[in-house]
Amino acid sequence: MDNPYKFNYKSVGEIQKKAAELDINIGFSENYGVFGRKIDVEPGFALKNRLAIHPMEAFDAELDGSPGELTARRYKRFAESGAGLIWFEATAVQEDGKTSPRQLMISEKNAGEFGRLVEEVKNIAGSDTKLVMQLTHSGRFSKPPVIACHNETLNTRMRLDPSYPCVSDDYLKRLEDSFEKAAVFSQRAGFDAIDIKACHRYLFAELLGAFFREGEYGGSFENRARLFLNTIKKTKDRLKNSAAVVSRLGISDVIPYPDGFGMAKSEDDPYRVDLSESIRLLGEINRLGVNLVNVTMGTPYYNPHINRPYDYNIARTAPPSHPLVNLANFINHVGTLQKTYPHMTFVGTGYSYLRHFAIGAAAYSLENKLAGLIGFGRGAFAYKGFAHDMMNGFMDSKKCCLACSKCTEIMRAGGTTGCPIRDSEVYMPIYRQYCMEGS
Repeated sequence: MDNPYKFNYKSVGEIQKKAAELDINIGFSENYGVFGRKIDVEPGFALKNRLAIHPMEAFDAELDGSPGELTARRYKRFAESGAGLIWFEATAVQEDGKTSPRQLMISEKNAGEFGRLVEEVKNIAGSDTKLVMQLTHSGRFSKPPVIACHNETLNTRMRLDPSYPCVSDDYLKRLEDSFEKAAVFSQRAGFDAIDIKACHRYLFAELLGAFFREGEYGGSFENRARLFLNTIKKTKDRLKNSAAVVSRLGISDVIPYPDGFGMAKSEDDPYRVDLSESIRLLGEINRLGVNLVNVTMGTPYYNPHINRPYDYNIARTAPPSHPLVNLANFINHVGTLQKTYPHMTFVGTGYSYLRHFAIGAAAYSLENKLAGLIGFGRGAFAYKGFAHDMMNGFMDSKKCCLACSKCTEIMRAGGTTGCPIRDSEVYMPIYRQYCMEGS
């Protein structure tokens, strides 16, 4: 029996035919000139084109959190891509907020190392390429876990006992200072923007869904958003106009309420997304001066098919819904936000799944204002120079990401990650070591 999810489309027409069968729509355009258009995100922060590189953790830092040899190699490759925006991966603001000993972490002691990497990237990409530093606390995905509230769905997945202690309000309040200090170090290192990360059920995102936490940081919308908004305000006030403040924001966990943020309270359809609180939150951060938002959904630890549709014919587990459905939902949700706040810039994602057909879908989204920028994560791992090619009107199928999830397999197995298919000289030996030996 044929695999109904297998990506074997030979043309845009075949994709659209399948989409029609699934009762969805994914538009395509050949107006590739949209990629090269400049955009003024806010005064002093302009992008030379509409293509971006998403934050993709690789766990190849030194043990003090400084960029390692492979870290520098990755970002230099990204610098050669032609993308106008390079969004650095999750960088911890303190030791207990790291998901791995090899995760990036910025401090006063190693800010100079980040500064040297920023300078190298800018020398390759051009001074007009903007770099974003993503600051994070990994919360329940730190090692050991640091949780703000209990969550039956994720507790079960992580085998976390209901008696596991939650952090105090005092701990959360002190985090404001940790983020502010890390933002200052990042600005001094030369980053053009600072991302206050609130997605994928890391700590700030977990608080957005802390419906039953007691105290200042749980219950009401105002309390659940308190740490996120306070940290943005504090960072913005400290940096003044020396760097923009932006966010990678999860607009829905796609985990049934009350375990998930951005979800409808529905017994008939527990996975129905409700963007009302997300739209309200976007208005709040925009009033604080945030004009650029990198949109995501779900969490890679529970429902990775939501934020990175994949081909399960290659990957090891099957998603519960068709990848084209997941992609169409993602495109439409980002489009809703872009049309609700047309003066803000939203980064669309998920397009890597379409391989070389991504160029047409990305052009359609920009042309129809379903996003202000188009980002590539897995695709940037795989395809060196993708943005240059897209602005020249083509994508090479032999360079595109295959949505095979091997990069994620390496990360989950504890290795330093990249694309073992398209960047095989470096990463295939790592994949074999961590994912094949002894399996």
